[in-house]
Amino acid sequence: MFQRLYELSQCLPERESWERLNEGMPDQYDRGLALCFDAAGQWCGVRTYNGNQGVFYRSGPPNGTDFTPCCKLAGNTANRLASTIEACAQAPELSAQQRQWLTDSLASFRTRQAAIWAEVEQARQSAGIDDKTHLGYVYWADAQMQPVHGWPEIQALVVRQVVKTFANKGGVREGATCAVCGGDERRVYGNYSVLACYNLNNRGSIAGGFRAQQAHRNLPVCGDCALAIANSFTFAETYLSSSMAGQTYLVLPYSNAPEVREELRLRLGQRPQRYSLGKARDLIADEWALMDEFADSGDQLALALVFFKQQKAAWRVQAEVQQLLPSRLHALQDAAKAIARAEDLITITKKQEEQPVQIGAGTFRTFSGAGDKPSEETLRDWLAALFAGRAIDRRHFLHALVAKLIATGRANPSFLHWTTRQAWGLYRYASQVRLIVSAPTEEHPAMSDVIPESPYGRYVREHADFFRRPELVVAFLTGCYAATVASVQYQERKAQPFTKKFIGRLLTRQHLQRLYREGHGKLAQYGKLGLVITRLDPDLANAWVACADAWAISDEEATFAFTIGYSLAYRIGQLDRAALADAEAEAEAEADQV
Repeated sequence: MFQRLYELSQCLPERESWERLNEGMPDQYDRGLALCFDAAGQWCGVRTYNGNQGVFYRSGPPNGTDFTPCCKLAGNTANRLASTIEACAQAPELSAQQRQWLTDSLASFRTRQAAIWAEVEQARQSAGIDDKTHLGYVYWADAQMQPVHGWPEIQALVVRQVVKTFANKGGVREGATCAVCGGDERRVYGNYSVLACYNLNNRGSIAGGFRAQQAHRNLPVCGDCALAIANSFTFAETYLSSSMAGQTYLVLPYSNAPEVREELRLRLGQRPQRYSLGKARDLIADEWALMDEFADSGDQLALALVFFKQQKAAWRVQAEVQQLLPSRLHALQDAAKAIARAEDLITITKKQEEQPVQIGAGTFRTFSGAGDKPSEETLRDWLAALFAGRAIDRRHFLHALVAKLIATGRANPSFLHWTTRQAWGLYRYASQVRLIVSAPTEEHPAMSDVIPESPYGRYVREHADFFRRPELVVAFLTGCYAATVASVQYQERKAQPFTKKFIGRLLTRQHLQRLYREGHGKLAQYGKLGLVITRLDPDLANAWVACADAWAISDEEATFAFTIGYSLAYRIGQLDRAALADAEAEAEAEADQV
């Protein structure tokens, strides 16, 4: 990850060392309270600064002091800011006059700290700082509100202090090689980490110091690379971090092409806000301005995708995709749009509005658990594989889809048809983008006998990648048959007790056979065999005969195929009737022209 952060630094504008260390204030921190002191260091009052432009802020450890005389407004801000001023007053970078002024102003502050902070609280209310939409920060300033953090001497001090912390953590060595840029004869620091970062599987830090017993954790970094990485991380955290389906992530652009790096440097330097991912950005479903504007560059621009979790001071990498190419991102988004256009998956709402299946990271999250509760680990594994272009275990994926269908059938059977559309759409999406790959097989010799000449048969042929065995066709047709029985039963009784025999259950071959027999009996009982006697009933009977004793699919595959048939049977017939009507209308129009 540090290597990718360094590569991102090559695509960012050149900046002074102190600018690289400047974290700035987040957008919501848009109210500044200046603690003003006159030329003699005496208290002048609190003044409000609207905005956060030009603020130099570098946070320190939670139990220590900040590097800059500027603090986010919190319960301990007064003491924290005073400690920072005390440290600055002893810095050799400052002139004697500056050190004396800081000493005098600090004495004035501490003499009447309670009264000053009462003024701060009053100014806080007047400025509209509500700790929700508007947050505040406090900084030390002169009588004209000129901030101490703007002094060049303070900027030099912060650089020295930060670099010193690198040496304190893991030691320093002269004439060594940097692990990031590869430069030799450098002054390098061990145990470098710009954040409390942990590796994927172990709780130990990624980087170690110059200690033999910790050599496997060693990451010596030169000062230039350390500052470059710090700058890159601040930029990425501000503009290139977001969340999708509850997973927080960073996107780190990089390129080996000099002209692309230069163009990226220009764009990110001039308008970084334009390329901000925002709080929530679904990379599967949402377009991103950076990818659109570099479309002509092909795959010369690549992305590193890092899923992470931040808890207090810990920042843990949970999954990584080293190379996410724009072509892959476009392919994922195009496939999602194709699923949204799929007419068979569209449902018609009570308001007669079309509701398509929208594939996104949230769809993967819905089906990631073994039932109702999503699995964060499974979701990350799926997303990482999806973006990396790596296939996952098809059986495990299908197991998750079916588990969700069964759980929905048990808890919310009225949602089953929509959940089935989502599951079927997600399966087709995963197959299209090669997230799941079926083993190549030749067409089963019985397929020609099993697939009927009907709307259902045509649907099976359209999705031959899934319906690759006779048993799957049998299960699908049985689901269509069950849908007819349930529809008739509802018309006769305003209830569907027949559905209790299969909704919320994992279906075996014997179960499907029993459903066919009992469904046939129910239709005979209601005098409705005419609905199936000329087509679906003989088609299903023939499919069972053609299948013979062979049954080489799992119960989950059978359940999935059955549920697709049960939930989509009406929609398949509806689309077939509409297509037939369109064809007849077109034929009549042609006849009229003749």
